[in-house]
Amino acid sequence: MADQALQLEKMAALEKSSREQSEKVRLLEARVEALEQDNSALKDKASKLEERVKTAAKEKKGFSSFFCVLIFSCVLIFSLL
Repeated sequence: MADQALQLEKMAALEKSSREQSEKVRLLEARVEALEQDNSALKDKASKLEERVKTAAKEKKGFSSFFCVLIFSCVLIFSLL
């Protein structure tokens, strides 16, 4: 009888542990999905900033204007990360 009760306790503990692990996995999967969405949004913003830099470089003459836009874009990209 004591062995059976001990086995039932062990099974209950294993089931609880399994549920806890499943919940942790679910939370991690949700976090991964959120990070993938954030990454996608950041890549999109970076691409748009690159286009702005190219457009600004074409529209403005002189190295100093292009350099200022480039620095601003880099600061903006890194502030988004």
